[in-house]
Amino acid sequence: MTQPPKNGADVRDMLVVHESFREEYARMPGLVLGVAQGDTARAKVVADHVELIETFLHLHHKGEDELLWPKLAERAPAALAGTLALMDEQHVALDRRLRETSALLATWRQDADRTTGSELADRLTSLGGLLTEHLAVEEKEILSIVDQYVTDKEWHQLGDHAINGLPKARLPVIFGMLASRAEPEVVKLMLSTAPLVPRLIMPALGPRAYASHVKRVYGAG
Repeated sequence: MTQPPKNGADVRDMLVVHESFREEYARMPGLVLGVAQGDTARAKVVADHVELIETFLHLHHKGEDELLWPKLAERAPAALAGTLALMDEQHVALDRRLRETSALLATWRQDADRTTGSELADRLTSLGGLLTEHLAVEEKEILSIVDQYVTDKEWHQLGDHAINGLPKARLPVIFGMLASRAEPEVVKLMLSTAPLVPRLIMPALGPRAYASHVKRVYGAG
């Protein structure tokens, strides 16, 4: 076990990411079931939203797989090995569910069939349940101690990995989503390693982009 880093990770940004995933997956089944038979225009709007969140989730987990778990496996006590193994297992299971929902989503997007939509909603409910379970374990067993083993700089590399993997045009929506659930000082934390121009414009651009997205997807500001 290595000595705790002098400037340990501040995990508040990830807690906001987790809360966003929980809330979005709780609402997704209802969005799908609310699409009328054959309404492909509305199905595309909902499918685009689901796809964006699932892309963000995949990138989030990929970053943990590549940048976080290996560091903890090397630096943390052996007693954490069981939890890290569980994290890996749950990521594999979640990735399998994501592939299943993506396949159904592609079909449903094209025809807005109610039977396919019902199956998709069930799969999203199942995925959301597994994700909620996973996030709870991660927060209790990993995030509560990660600052002892991972530096602030390393932590920001993890967050930047997910953000940099997203389509550039969708970054304001994702930032706005996170900012809507974060305290002002956590918003500053999320932007602290961003280049100057995004750091200056995103606090205004993100919330506007997300408000427009919410109106389009949920019908409310």
